[in-house]
Amino acid sequence: MKVTILMYHMITEPEDPIESVLCRTPEAFRKDMTQIYQAGYQVLPLATILDGIAGKADLPEKSVAITFDDGLACVYENALPILQEFGYPSSTFIVSGCVNGYNEWGKVFGLPRKRMLTSSEIRTLAESGVDIGAHTVNHVWLGKSEKNVATKEIRDSKASLEDILGQEVSTFAYPFGNWNQMVRNAVIEAGYSGACSTIAGRNRKDTDPYLLRRAEIKGGDAPWQFRLKLRFATNDMPPRPPVRSTLRKFLST
Repeated sequence: MKVTILMYHMITEPEDPIESVLCRTPEAFRKDMTQIYQAGYQVLPLATILDGIAGKADLPEKSVAITFDDGLACVYENALPILQEFGYPSSTFIVSGCVNGYNEWGKVFGLPRKRMLTSSEIRTLAESGVDIGAHTVNHVWLGKSEKNVATKEIRDSKASLEDILGQEVSTFAYPFGNWNQMVRNAVIEAGYSGACSTIAGRNRKDTDPYLLRRAEIKGGDAPWQFRLKLRFATNDMPPRPPVRSTLRKFLST
């Protein structure tokens, strides 16, 4: 079992250079999905991948999952129609305190103000087969927070999204990929079944289900870079020496 989990943030045209790394255009996203299809990958829900890690399911040799962090409205407006064309499931991790509002945490980074998902759009996503996960209440650095603050962010985000959906929210993603052992334990204690990190690499049977590995797809990734990330789940471009010979062989086929 070697499963790649892809991480996206925004599927839209970037407004300025600051956010361009986070913005995958709809055209590029459609090409990504086409590559997945043409390469013969099975797109799986995170729940199925977690079952595979737990030894409860045998996963196809070429498996991938698609995830989105933050819960921006463009996931509903631009990503969902493309996902539906291909029949692909996905997961969206939502900053619950910004639902029906804007990405207020982005101000400190100079990011343009973007609309977040509404409660109605979240329910529509769930009804369309998108798994809804939590991403804290305020998009905080959990590993730098006091235990009581981190615990509240993790628990309250879950509870708020469950109120919107009327169903359990079982997955989580660490904002900024920032975590420590206390944070990981708080995620487990809150009742989540798994959590996504920003650590690159493929997921295997010995992968920690509360530190699922992901490959970040950036706005400027060329088709060949996406192809490598899909296959090897690496964020290193060019890749590190131990895998370069393998990649050369792969690209020549």
